[in-house]
Amino acid sequence: MMRRNLVFLGCLSICLFLIKEIALAEAIRVGIPGLSAEFVPVWAAKDKGLLKKYGLDVEIIAMQGGTQLVQAMIGNSIDFSVMGGAYLTGAMKGADLVMVATHMDKFPYSLIVKPSIKRAEDLKGTKLAISRFGSSSDAGLRVSLQRSGINPDKEVTILQVGGQTERYAALRAGVVDGTVVIPPLSGAAQRAGFNTIFNMTKLGIPYPQEGVVARRQYIAKRRDTLLRFLKGFVEGVRDLKADKEFAIAVMAKHLRMDPKKDREALEDSFQEVVIEQMLKIPNPNLEAVKMGIELLGKERPPKMSADPKDYVDTTLMLELEKSGFLQSVYK
Repeated sequence: MMRRNLVFLGCLSICLFLIKEIALAEAIRVGIPGLSAEFVPVWAAKDKGLLKKYGLDVEIIAMQGGTQLVQAMIGNSIDFSVMGGAYLTGAMKGADLVMVATHMDKFPYSLIVKPSIKRAEDLKGTKLAISRFGSSSDAGLRVSLQRSGINPDKEVTILQVGGQTERYAALRAGVVDGTVVIPPLSGAAQRAGFNTIFNMTKLGIPYPQEGVVARRQYIAKRRDTLLRFLKGFVEGVRDLKADKEFAIAVMAKHLRMDPKKDREALEDSFQEVVIEQMLKIPNPNLEAVKMGIELLGKERPPKMSADPKDYVDTTLMLELEKSGFLQSVYK
């Protein structure tokens, strides 16, 4: 009888502890601009309990492109985001946005097209899909076309279609002639018979492709919340790089893919995105932000600063470095 009581009391203590932990966890909403392997650190950090470890109860909100996400941030409907260069477009229009961490600092896209298109020259007169104007997919496509000698404003038609899953579906349905995607869809598209005209990763163009973006006002009021999120985020990247099977399982779950049937495509994502492109220490890259500002061209109002330092906040990552946290993650 006494043993049963002890077991009961032990179970009760555990339940009360868990209830207390859940009650104490700070609820936050984090936005991402779609479903892509680029955002796997957020999913990994949540699924493995890394964010919970730092006292955060995180709801991840997926939207249709960075432009829509900027609007949500301006409206305070989410706390902060993991997104790319669309935040610069918003900042140029007066939005109070800065990038505090950058885990991908180059364009990762491939332009995949229907089988009849063989060369860059064949793109003239075609319809090409992006997520939203002003997004990373838009910027990457335009700069790649320009470097191929094609005027993106006059010689092709660029259409806003949505996330890369929707863009790939539009290509397969013949609604568009091509689109920009990253692994696993780039590899899947090639295996399905579509052609790759150029791989932007090989071009090595610096760009604030993906990172943590927040409002300055939010940083001032809830800096500790953001620091705790960054800790879980960095640990998520570490675990993804160290454990291939974990990374593939997380991507399969959140990208809605079959871990067995889509194994080859998922392995493409692991190698090309997680291993080759994802930075261990996501410090903001000023050179990448500078390129993002330059690509805005005429969209940048003359009154707005062209100094990349005005669009980042490096102090949070610096604080994690000085505290010894970053060194402890990769000791």
